[in-house]
Amino acid sequence: MKRLLAIFWIAALALPFARAQEEETVRGLFEDAIQAMGGEAFLKVADYVSSGNYFVFNREGASSGIIKFTDYTMLPDKSRYELGNRKKELEITVFNLEKNEGWILEGQKETRDATPEEMDDFRRSVKHSIETLFRTRYKDPANKLFYLGPGEGREATLEMVKLVDPENDEVTIYFDRITKLPAKTEYWSVNKRGIRQRHVNEFSQWHVIQGVNTALRVDGSINRRRSFQSFILKIAYNNHLTEDFFSKPVPPK
Repeated sequence: MKRLLAIFWIAALALPFARAQEEETVRGLFEDAIQAMGGEAFLKVADYVSSGNYFVFNREGASSGIIKFTDYTMLPDKSRYELGNRKKELEITVFNLEKNEGWILEGQKETRDATPEEMDDFRRSVKHSIETLFRTRYKDPANKLFYLGPGEGREATLEMVKLVDPENDEVTIYFDRITKLPAKTEYWSVNKRGIRQRHVNEFSQWHVIQGVNTALRVDGSINRRRSFQSFILKIAYNNHLTEDFFSKPVPPK
């Protein structure tokens, strides 16, 4: 009996130590990735303006063809996204989470307020973005970090980490063991019909621009169906964007 109690107490004392080692391993992966993305140059990005080509895929996998985009982002939570190939037919989406505002302008139509679902979608995308995950969320003591080990099969070169917040939101980050860069993220949502959706974003074609190692290609899927591809052709950091840029868009004349 005494021997069993001794084993129990040794195991109990070892658990906090093992947990601390696990968190240290996880934080090391995040910190190595930050350095791989440019270190201070990455952390000091205040805004960026990017443009390129965007593709949307339907349920059958058919592509929309090339759609031009321009993305104006002020970190952490302001965005103006212009999508379309003709200036007067652009779909312009503006979000300013600091003021809890959002608008959608579709070509020649009147600007409308973003729906609650659209606001929630944007909040979710910000929450699971590379910038938010690697700037604030991994350091937040309220969030729990778990090391899941290496991947399997074609993901054998990746290491997996899970972050869980107090609201039980889970996101898995995959780190490339060679480059140290984030290779992809995975998280879940529930759509308006109550169906759980698995979102995966994969990052590739990394290039150093203004000292920031930047993924110029992002591939997105929902429930294993390809949903979009984004190819950045041009990007500039720290453009001194102003707050009024993220106000209600006006229909073109």
